[in-house]
Amino acid sequence: MCCSFVVVVSLVTWIIVSRSQEQVIQFEALKLADIVVNQAASARSAYSSLAVSKLKADGLGASEFSADQPGHIPLPAQFLKDLSFRSQQDNNGLFSFRPISKWNLAPEHGIRNKFQEWAWEQLESQNRRAPETPLEWTPVWRISEDEQGKVLRYLTADPAASPSCVNCHNALEKRADVIAKRIASGVKPGNQWQLHELLGAIEITIPLDRVAALAREQTRDGLLIVLGITIIGVCGVCFIVFYDVARTHAATEKLAFHANHDSLTGLPNRFALESTLNELVMENEEQARGESATLVFLDLDNFKQINDTLGHETGDKVLTMGANRIAQAVAADGFVARLGGDEFAVVLPGKSVEQVNAIAGQIADSIIQPYEVEGYKLSLGVSIGAALFPENAHSTSELLRCADVAMYTAKNGPLTFAWYDPASDTNAVSNLVMKDELREAIENDTLDVHYQPKYCLNTGRMTGVEALARWHSPSAGFVPPDVFISLAEHVGLINDLTSLILNNAASQCQRWRQMGFDLTVSVNLSAMNLHDGTLPTLISNCLSTTGLPASALILEVTEGTVMTDIERACEVLSQVRSLGVTFSVDDYGAGYSSLSYLNKLPVSELKLDRAFITHVGSSEKDAVIVRATLELARNLGLTMVAEGVEDAAALDFLCSIHCDQVQGYFLCRPLPAHELERRLPYIHRFSPVALHDSGSGQASDLSSEEIPRDKAA
Repeated sequence: MCCSFVVVVSLVTWIIVSRSQEQVIQFEALKLADIVVNQAASARSAYSSLAVSKLKADGLGASEFSADQPGHIPLPAQFLKDLSFRSQQDNNGLFSFRPISKWNLAPEHGIRNKFQEWAWEQLESQNRRAPETPLEWTPVWRISEDEQGKVLRYLTADPAASPSCVNCHNALEKRADVIAKRIASGVKPGNQWQLHELLGAIEITIPLDRVAALAREQTRDGLLIVLGITIIGVCGVCFIVFYDVARTHAATEKLAFHANHDSLTGLPNRFALESTLNELVMENEEQARGESATLVFLDLDNFKQINDTLGHETGDKVLTMGANRIAQAVAADGFVARLGGDEFAVVLPGKSVEQVNAIAGQIADSIIQPYEVEGYKLSLGVSIGAALFPENAHSTSELLRCADVAMYTAKNGPLTFAWYDPASDTNAVSNLVMKDELREAIENDTLDVHYQPKYCLNTGRMTGVEALARWHSPSAGFVPPDVFISLAEHVGLINDLTSLILNNAASQCQRWRQMGFDLTVSVNLSAMNLHDGTLPTLISNCLSTTGLPASALILEVTEGTVMTDIERACEVLSQVRSLGVTFSVDDYGAGYSSLSYLNKLPVSELKLDRAFITHVGSSEKDAVIVRATLELARNLGLTMVAEGVEDAAALDFLCSIHCDQVQGYFLCRPLPAHELERRLPYIHRFSPVALHDSGSGQASDLSSEEIPRDKAA
């Protein structure tokens, strides 16, 4: 009887355990595959959100060659490949995943085996063109045997889920190098995807040996111990499930943490912020009187200058210290997140206006305290904007926009902190739109550069041109240079703008020199350029790329930009001067007019402000100033340029005192490059005597077209 019972129990146990083990192995493997896919998608989504924030902050870009381009970030697809490589090193062989596609140029991510061919065909059979409606893709999988034993192979679609994804890949297919590789691989080039179309897939491979081995041991032990086998089997299965769930849970928590937190400061990221705001919005919709909240945006002023001057390592330390101060100032009163770059956000639920004002004051007071890093004593400012929910906005996106508008208002106003004001939103939104338009114009090189000639009065010969930037905004039309240059400085685009104008001007000047016109070109610098340690490298690269001789480039700086930090300015200018570039002090007399800095700066030219030239023919005081400035320039060994010559009387006077060079609308207005090139043979020389003896009161090449009289970098 006992023997029969043992045999029956053992047999039943063996059958039950064997079957249950196969089901458990399959179920847990598929569950793990689903988790890996979801976490990879979450990580890429968070990465993409962070990438967009960073691009907005620093104006650089994303690239498949980011490792060779400092300041650029990998494309989301490249990020996913890197993530798959890291996972194989970190999960102790529990699973592996990688993105694949028959369109992938990298062989290791293409279709390489029979399972992938079969699975891809299965996915393609589900595919249909439905740009308006996402397709519910069904994963395909198979358990198979290979040299390593049983493995679960699992493939799920990774479609073109967003317009930006479609545009990026379609643009990639049009590149010459990609077309060449397609042809070399025997693939028809130029494929163009639509929204939600199958673009790639994620392959998950899960070895089943460890789980299967444990299952076999438990089955064998169960046959030897009659009643104990059931207990051991149950405990073994529970242990396997618990162990698997624990590891999966730990991996899930790790991925979830990184997907929701900033890697530098440890604060929640933009993805986590939007999730928090979405919960507030949902609670407000579900409850007639949901909890109100305040969203506060913060931007650290002067951080970019610290980062560019002292390096990213120092900048990261300052940023971490600033993040800690914000978190301490807010304490348990709210939720603090880093949006990217030097931008942060704080959610303050249930706080009154007075309480928010007090917390904003505490944040500002903590931020402006000195930062002692690596022997430097540094300081930061802060611009803070706040918007109320649901008073100012009823959705997450609208609340984020309102807070951004308020912060922008604070940045451009006299106070550190500003509340969202619907009355001023139109202008603020315009500035936000213009910010994106200006970034796009710089990236696409759609800004115009006009050139105004400078003449030597002694020879009547054109000595050079001044490059002046012009921009027509798609939404605002013509934007004055002082407006869009100030905007570029505030949003961190000034280096890109200066580089664009500098390279265009240098290339154009070199072209004219090759045509036989011995000209120089002058380019204006902003204060941020002047105190940026990367300026010497920027100038050196420009000269090397365009082939323009260093002696043909003149960089114009104003007194105000120099006096902001004269020691730093002298250091940067001296480094650039060592390249052979000439410096000019622009708008001399309109700023500090301090003679002491002229001895310190490596300048070769003074440009007297147009305010002294306009009425020099009728104002004796202006005439005295012009004569005195000319005498000062000559005693210092400098060339003096009189800008703003707009009538014959001013030109007569400047000829009479033998001024070195002149520039102004009376001689020639700023012209586009192609128009100036057409006129060069006729206006390259002029006769001052013949010009003002004609009595016309206007230069012969001056058109009646009204052009704004301003200056740009």
